[in-house]
Amino acid sequence: MNLANTQGNPTTLRFKIGEFIIRFSLQIAVLLMVTGIVSAYLFIASTTKSLTNHTSQLNAQRYLEALSAFRTLYTNEVVNIAKKQNITISHDYKNIKNAIPLPATLTMALGKEIGKFQSGAQTFLYSRYPFPWRAKENQAIFSQDFSQQAWSSLTKNPEQAFFRFEEVDGQMSIRYAIADVMREGCIDCHNNHAQTPKNDWQLGDVRGVMEVILPLDKAQFTAQSSLQATFIVLFAMMALIALVLFIFFSRIKKDAKKLADSNIEMMNKQEQVNFANEEMSLAIEQLEHKAKELVSSNQVKADFMATMSHEIRTPLNGVIGMLSLLKQSELTHEQNHHAHLATVSASSLLNIINDILDFSKIEADKLVIELVEIPLAELVTNLSATMAHIAHEKGLELIVDVSQLKHVVTRGDPHRIRQILTNLINNAIKFTAQGEVVISTNIAMIDEKNLQFSCSVTDTGIGIAQHKLDSMFERFTQEDSSTTRQYGGTGLGLAIVKKLCQLMKGDITVTSTQGQGSSFSFTLLLERCDYIKAELPQVDLSAYRILIVDDNKTNREVLDGQLKLWGAEVSQVDSAKAALSCLAADLSNDGHKSFDIAILDMQMPEMNGAQLGEIIRADKQLAHLKLIMLTSLARPGDGQYFAKIGFNFSMPKPVITADLAKALVQVLNDDKATSQQPTLPIKNNKQPITIKPLPKSTRILLVEDNAINQVVAKTLLTNLGAQVEIANNGEKALLCLEKSYFDVVLMDCQMPVMDGYTATKTIRKSQYDYKDIYIIAMTANAMSGDREKCIAAGMNDYLTKPVDIIALENSLLKALNMPLAPREAVIPRRTEQNITRKDNVVNTENESNNTNIWGKEAFYKRVGGNQPLAERIVTMYCQDMPDEIDKLSQAIRAREVKSIAAIAHKIKGSSANLEATKLAQCALEIELAVKENNGDNIDLLSIKLKDNFTELLTELEEFIAINVPNES
Repeated sequence: MNLANTQGNPTTLRFKIGEFIIRFSLQIAVLLMVTGIVSAYLFIASTTKSLTNHTSQLNAQRYLEALSAFRTLYTNEVVNIAKKQNITISHDYKNIKNAIPLPATLTMALGKEIGKFQSGAQTFLYSRYPFPWRAKENQAIFSQDFSQQAWSSLTKNPEQAFFRFEEVDGQMSIRYAIADVMREGCIDCHNNHAQTPKNDWQLGDVRGVMEVILPLDKAQFTAQSSLQATFIVLFAMMALIALVLFIFFSRIKKDAKKLADSNIEMMNKQEQVNFANEEMSLAIEQLEHKAKELVSSNQVKADFMATMSHEIRTPLNGVIGMLSLLKQSELTHEQNHHAHLATVSASSLLNIINDILDFSKIEADKLVIELVEIPLAELVTNLSATMAHIAHEKGLELIVDVSQLKHVVTRGDPHRIRQILTNLINNAIKFTAQGEVVISTNIAMIDEKNLQFSCSVTDTGIGIAQHKLDSMFERFTQEDSSTTRQYGGTGLGLAIVKKLCQLMKGDITVTSTQGQGSSFSFTLLLERCDYIKAELPQVDLSAYRILIVDDNKTNREVLDGQLKLWGAEVSQVDSAKAALSCLAADLSNDGHKSFDIAILDMQMPEMNGAQLGEIIRADKQLAHLKLIMLTSLARPGDGQYFAKIGFNFSMPKPVITADLAKALVQVLNDDKATSQQPTLPIKNNKQPITIKPLPKSTRILLVEDNAINQVVAKTLLTNLGAQVEIANNGEKALLCLEKSYFDVVLMDCQMPVMDGYTATKTIRKSQYDYKDIYIIAMTANAMSGDREKCIAAGMNDYLTKPVDIIALENSLLKALNMPLAPREAVIPRRTEQNITRKDNVVNTENESNNTNIWGKEAFYKRVGGNQPLAERIVTMYCQDMPDEIDKLSQAIRAREVKSIAAIAHKIKGSSANLEATKLAQCALEIELAVKENNGDNIDLLSIKLKDNFTELLTELEEFIAINVPNES
C-alpha cells in the first residue's frame, strides 16, 4: 500500500498543480506580466545607468588627458624656447611686459575657456604645496571632502584616477581627478623658483591634483526619464489589461456555467432528437418500402396497359381490315352504311387505345424521340390534305400557311410531329361548327445546330372558358362534362401533345375566347439539316397579274403571300360581284396590264365560283384570262365538270404549295384541261394501290438467312424497281460491300455466323467508303426495346416482319431522300409491340381470334396477287418447314436453349410471311419461354406447335395439289 501511495503522489501532485494553474490562470498571468515588466525595467535602468557612468567617466578622462597633453606640449615647446630667449614666464604675465604665463596658469585659463563651451565643465589644479599666489585658492579647494579624498588616493596610487558622481550646482556631474606628477622639464623650475614651497622635487612625485567637474549629458537624462515614463505607462496599461482580463474571465466563468447548463439541456434534447431520428428512420424505411411498392405497381400498371392495348389493338386491326375488305365487296346501300358506321366506331376505338398506349409509354418514360430528316412544309401540307375532307364535310375552311418553311429540312421525329398536328387539327375541326381552321407555321434559327419550329392551329369554334385554360393539358380534362358527351374523346389527347412537345424541348400554349374560338400554339426544337434542301417548286411569276376571289379573308392572305413570294402582282376581292367589278375596271384601263389568272373559290355567298366562271367565259374580252378553281367539296366528276365550264385547272383545299405551283405551270403553258388533270382526292377504298417505283439505278443489299424471306423480300424490292443482291449472313454482307456499291442495306438481325447487330457495328467502325451506308433493320422481333437496340447498333431505320409493302417503300424513299408516298397501306401496318409476359403458364385453351390456320387472302395481298410467287413460297415452305419442326423437337428434347430459340425464330419469320399467324404466334411464345427459362411452357408449346403445323400443312398441300402442276 505504501508503495502504491508513493507512486501515486507525483500524479496527484501534478494533477493539483494543473488544477491550480487552471483555476488561477488569470492571477498567474498578471503576476508573470508584472514580474516581466519590473525585471525588464530594472535591467534596462541598471544597464542605462552603467552605460551613462562609463561614458561620463570616459569623457572626463579624455578631457583631463587633453589638458595635460597641452600643458606638456606648452612646457616643452614654448616655455623652454622662451627661457632660451630670456622671456619672462610668470603667473602675472598680464601685468609684465613681454611675459608669458606659467604652464599651470595657462592650463587653468584654457580649462576655464573650454568650460564655457563644454556644458559648464570646471577645471581645477590644486596641491598641498602651492605657490604663494595659489595658497588661498588651494585652501578653499581642500575644504571640500572630494578634494581631500582625491589627494589622499592619488598620492598613494598616482596611476589610478579618482572620481565620484554627485550633484553640483543642482546638476548631476562627475568629479574626475588625476595625479599631476612631476615631469622632467618642470623639476628645475620648481626646485629653483624663488617662491617655491618645496625644493626637493624629483621625477614622478605627485605635485598636485588635476580635477574636472563635468556635468552629465542632458540627453542621457532625458532618455532615462523617458524610460521611466514608458515603464509607468506600461504599468498603467498592465493594470488596465489586468482589469479587463479580470472582467473578461469573470464573464467567461459565468458564460461557462451557462454553457455547461445549456450543454446538459442540449444533451437531453439530443437524446430526444436521436429518439425522434430513430422513429423517423423507421418511417423512412417504411416510406421507401411503400415507394418501391408504388413504383412496382406503376410499372405493372404501365406494362398491363401496354400489353392490354396491344392485345386489344391486334384483333381490332383485324376487324378494321376485314371491314375494309367487306366495303370493297358488292353491298346494298344499307349494308354499306352499316359497314361505314362499324369502321368509324372501330377507328375511334383504335384511336382511344393508341392514346392510352402512348400515354402509358410517356408515363413510364419509354417513349423514344427519333432523329430523321423531315421536309417540314411537305409534312404539314400532306397531313392537312389527308384531313381536309373531314373539315369539308362539316363545311369548314381548312387553311394552311407554310410560306415560311421554304427549303427547310430538319431532323426530328416526323411521326410525333404528325401526332401533335393530327390531335390539334382534329380537335379544331371537332369543336368548330362553322368558319375556318387555320394552320400557320414558322421557323427560326436558334444557333448553328438548332431550329425552333413554331406552329399554331386556330379555329372559330366554341372556345374555352378562361378558368379552364390552365387545366386543358391535364389528363382526362375537357372543356366541361357535356363536351365529352357531345363530342366524345378520352381527354388524353392534349396531355399527350403537351408531353410530346416537352420531350422535343418545346412547349404548347392556348389562348381562347368562349364562343369565338381557340388558338393552340406549340414550339419544337429541331436539328438543322443544311446538307439536304426541300425540293419546293421555284416559279417565276414576276411578269403576271393574278386575281384571288374568295370570301374567306385568311384564305386570301395565305394565297396572296405565297404568290407574292413567287413575284406575282396580286389583287384580291371577297365576292363574285366584286370580282366582276374589278375585271370590268381592269378592261377599261387601257394603259394597265390586264389580269392573267383568276383563282376562284367554289363556295361563296350569292354567287359561287362555278357561276362566276361561266360569266367570265361568256365575256369574249376575258377569253385570255386563265381560271383555276379551288373547292372544298369532294365529288366524282368535278374535274370534268369544271373543265367543261372553261376552267383551266381545278384543285382541292387546303392549297398545297407544290400543287399550286404545278397548276400555275400547266395553266401558263397553255396546257388544255382534260379529264386526266388532278381532281379532288376522293376517299375510295376500292381504288387499287399503285406503287411508285424506285429509281432504276437503286442497288439494295438484302442480308437474310431465311430462304422464304429472301424470296418475298426480293420480289417486293424488284417490284419497287430496285436491283437486289442477297447475302446469307453478316460476314457475306461485308464481302459484298467490299466488292460492289449499294445504296441501301436491308439487314436481318438474327442470323448464323454473324448477326445483323455485329455486322452493322463492323460496318460503322470500318474505314471503307461504305461505313456511312443507310441500313434498315428487318427483323421478326417486335418487342419493346428492339427498335432502340437496332438504332444503338448503328442502323438508320427499323421494319418488322412480315414486311409491309408501304412501310418498306417509305423507308427506302426516306433512305434515298425522296418524297414519301402520300397514301396508306391496305393491309393494316404493324406498330411497335410491347410483348411482356408476367405469367409463367401458357393457356393453351385461349386460341387466337383468327380461326383460320392460314390467312390465304392476306397472303395473296402480301405477294401483290402474284400467283407464281405465291405458289413458289408455299412450295418452299412445305419442303423446308418439316425439317425445321423436327430440328426443334430434337433441340427441345436435348434442352439446347440456343438452338431452340434460333429455330423458333426461323419458324416464326417464315410462318409470318405466309400469314400463318397461329403458328408464328406459337413460335414467338416458344422464343419468350426460352428467354424466361420456362421449360414446362416450352414442352406444352411444342405440342401446340406440332398440332398447328399439321393442320397448316394439310391446307398448304391442298393448295399445291390444286395450283401447282405435277412435274411427273
